[in-house]
Amino acid sequence: MDDESLLIDLIENIFGEPKNINEHKGQISVDCPVCSHEIKGLDKTDGKGNLEINYQQHVFKCWACAETHDTHGHLGKLIDIYGSKKDKKTYKLIRPDDFEKKERKYKKLELPKEYKKFDEVSHLYPPRKEALNYLKQRGITDDIIEKYQIGFCYEGDYAGRVVVPSFNKKGELNFFVSRSWNKRSKLKYKNPEAPKDFLIFNESLIDFKKDIYIVEGVFDSFFLNNSIALLGKFINDNLWETLYNKAKKNIIICLDGDAFDDAMKIYQKLNGGTLYNKIKIAKLPKDNDVCDLKGNIEDYLIEVRG
Repeated sequence: MDDESLLIDLIENIFGEPKNINEHKGQISVDCPVCSHEIKGLDKTDGKGNLEINYQQHVFKCWACAETHDTHGHLGKLIDIYGSKKDKKTYKLIRPDDFEKKERKYKKLELPKEYKKFDEVSHLYPPRKEALNYLKQRGITDDIIEKYQIGFCYEGDYAGRVVVPSFNKKGELNFFVSRSWNKRSKLKYKNPEAPKDFLIFNESLIDFKKDIYIVEGVFDSFFLNNSIALLGKFINDNLWETLYNKAKKNIIICLDGDAFDDAMKIYQKLNGGTLYNKIKIAKLPKDNDVCDLKGNIEDYLIEVRG
């Protein structure tokens, strides 16, 4: 049996029968264990087949929870979490020799060439109306659109998506988030291939002399002034160090209602040294996030003891 066949068998052994196999691309789709167990709390898999594994390039990504739960990266990372000792030993024998040494290279980040601000396009243009209606339905005002330079793409790789750019403290583009306004879209978010290990989303807009809010998603950040979107549930070391050295007032952690355990981990990481007793935390209702509450989180602030 060749290495490719052995790897396919290994994937099936860990994740069960594939939902789809594309031999031409070298890709297998299986049920995502994070979506099934961690997010939905199911005893069995959810049958969606959102986890896509490329067994030729040794990478994986879940199209549903990659951005929120970090379910993407090298295949070895996935096998380390879900594989048995035997599975890990088998994979070590067939993984690429330079697996540990490979360093990902990224192109210089630019906004999609099709990106347009709303005031650059005719009010009568149908895609503009669709994008604007989507934002208005989510409670996003013209002032928010202007402040965050929210735009949209009507064609190209990001067609049918609103785009929210992020700029570093020098005002340089360092990331962007795109969100489909089509409710039937399987891939709600589509973000660029760019490093996030050191990302502080829209650092250019943060006043470190005021209270700072820590939220999960970009849309959450629109409803809390002076907030930083994690694009997930974890705080990177660069953000931690920046807050430690620059934050002068309180830091309020406001993750989604289903992520209180993750919020507590962030609380424990931040609540020390010069930040001690400056860290506050909100415990939102189980099925709510900052967007749902339109930023009204004061009633959900709790006192943490110990």
